[in-house]
Amino acid sequence: MSHNVYLSNISFPSGIDRNDIVIVKCEYEMPLLLQPLLISGGFIENDILYYDTKSGIENLKRFYNFLDTTKSLISNRSIFTACKNKLFKYLDGLQYAYFSMNARDVFNMEDIPHNKQAAIWLADIAYNNAMITSAMENNDVSLLAYTKFKHVSMAFHSFAELLNYVDYYYGWGHIYEEPAKEEIYNENGLWGLKSAKGEILLRPQFDEFYEFGEQDIAVVMKAQKYGYVHRSGEIIVLPEWDDAYDFDSADLAIVQRNGLLGLVNVSGEVVVEPIYETLNKVRHSGHYIAQKNGKWGVLANNATVIINFKYEKIELLYNDVFILQKDSLYSLTENGEQFDLIVRKAPHQGVAWAIKGQDVYLIDKYGISRANKGLVQQDAESENYSFYYDEIVRNRLLAYARTPDEETVTDVYTPVEELYNIGVDAYNREDYPSAIYHYSLAAEKGYGYAMNNLAHIYYMVDGYVDEDNAFYWYEKGAAAGNTNALYGLSQCYQYGIGTIPDADKAIDLLLQAAADGMAAAHNNLGYLLYDTDPELALYHYHQAEELGEPDNIGLGNLYEENGDFETALRYYRTDESEMGAFHLGNLYLRGSGVVKDVKSAIGYFITATDRGYASGHIELARIYLFEEGFIDHDKAKAHIAAAEKAGLEIPDELLT
Repeated sequence: MSHNVYLSNISFPSGIDRNDIVIVKCEYEMPLLLQPLLISGGFIENDILYYDTKSGIENLKRFYNFLDTTKSLISNRSIFTACKNKLFKYLDGLQYAYFSMNARDVFNMEDIPHNKQAAIWLADIAYNNAMITSAMENNDVSLLAYTKFKHVSMAFHSFAELLNYVDYYYGWGHIYEEPAKEEIYNENGLWGLKSAKGEILLRPQFDEFYEFGEQDIAVVMKAQKYGYVHRSGEIIVLPEWDDAYDFDSADLAIVQRNGLLGLVNVSGEVVVEPIYETLNKVRHSGHYIAQKNGKWGVLANNATVIINFKYEKIELLYNDVFILQKDSLYSLTENGEQFDLIVRKAPHQGVAWAIKGQDVYLIDKYGISRANKGLVQQDAESENYSFYYDEIVRNRLLAYARTPDEETVTDVYTPVEELYNIGVDAYNREDYPSAIYHYSLAAEKGYGYAMNNLAHIYYMVDGYVDEDNAFYWYEKGAAAGNTNALYGLSQCYQYGIGTIPDADKAIDLLLQAAADGMAAAHNNLGYLLYDTDPELALYHYHQAEELGEPDNIGLGNLYEENGDFETALRYYRTDESEMGAFHLGNLYLRGSGVVKDVKSAIGYFITATDRGYASGHIELARIYLFEEGFIDHDKAKAHIAAAEKAGLEIPDELLT
């Protein structure tokens, strides 16, 4: 698939024309929120999809008005209304008869001919619109099941999440508006700047005027000296540097004077004096590998020194990890363990080998671990070994791989997955000290699964509960991207475990876990939102149901609250817990959705109490005291006694 999708408004289906109005310019897929525009007259010509404009606009308006009537989907109604009105006004201003979807860019896939891929997209859009139409005709937002839509972004897990994504502005954010541009112009051999309206912002005065970068700042040159100007026409730095480079995302730019390099900020202030022989930006982190007086160090993206200038060589290994070389030894941190050699390896299963004496260690995102000899040998004997290793390195790798296996201790050099698995085995046999030890080693290496499991022990295993540690490791695991840890951290905030209770924070974390497809998070959101936003609570309960983990009691309660006793009865019957039996007893006792049947109600309440739900005793006592034909004071007294024993407060009406 190519990078861009173009949706345009055109006069005739005859290909691309300069008068076409580009409506959407998106990466990878046609935005689902605007697919209702492509509802009628779809056909393919020269690998471009065409649809009728008028009926498409009418259909999209119908769709947005349908969304507007819902209460559970839209999180910011004022913004939705504003965006909807802007979108309708924009579409009403379109004057051409056809929408065109540029298939020549979209359908550039190696193994599928353009016309066949265009046909697939035509069918997928029709399928998606059939789902949307069904939701509108049935007035049922639950039919907008996101996982069933075709060819949509995998970044979202529900339609509500897509709809409320802030950068999309409820669909208006997809509309492409060609920005007005200033003009860099030449007059008498000199360059100046005009506004989009033709006003002179800078009179012609520069020998060179380069393009504006992402910070709206351009490099200019005059008399072989360089400076910077802003898109507004402000001269930020007069041409005074021997050389100057574009600004980066950290709002810094490299400048040169007398052969030495420094950094300036977007205000033109010198952040780092030009004292470095070399200054190389590290793209991923924004750090700089620099050389001063022949020695190498590293500057952070705020220009502070984070690795001192004492190394013979520094090389980026990955992310923010560097290979540091000093006195013919290698390390990953300034005070870290030193090795004879650190060499990059083929990227699968780690990024480098660290060699020390006869031993070899693997470096990966979890740090340094003892290398598997089989993997070392496989790597050293692969066809591509010469790309990474010379013969000396290869021979050392093979020598390690061929040494006899020895019994090794479990320590910080044990591979993180092995530590985790040992911890799981120990937990399963209830050897919690061993589980904590091995989980801790893996967690300290940054292994999110171990962080979550360690937190779980501290959260709820009798004899090992430690609320502060539970919160600490759940927070670490959540930061590492572990969905279960996100959920665990939400529980900490919900119940005040290791922190001050914060329901809003708990909900925010649950939303993140729910976005990862966690059914339990949807169910807990349903529980937390039950009183304040029952429609949104119902939405989350249904999301969990779609994921195969319905909370039948929560669903039944909401439908019962809404007076839909038939649906509530269905969910209670599906549930086999003591709660399901209790709620069925209540429905039969009241005759809600069923014919009143006190005998059946008694049976369900007894089932609930037998399964440990003591509140059933209260209802049974009430029946035996007040229901005509079933009054039995001895039985009522026995159930009241059972309720008291369970610690329940007995209603006054049962004590008279």
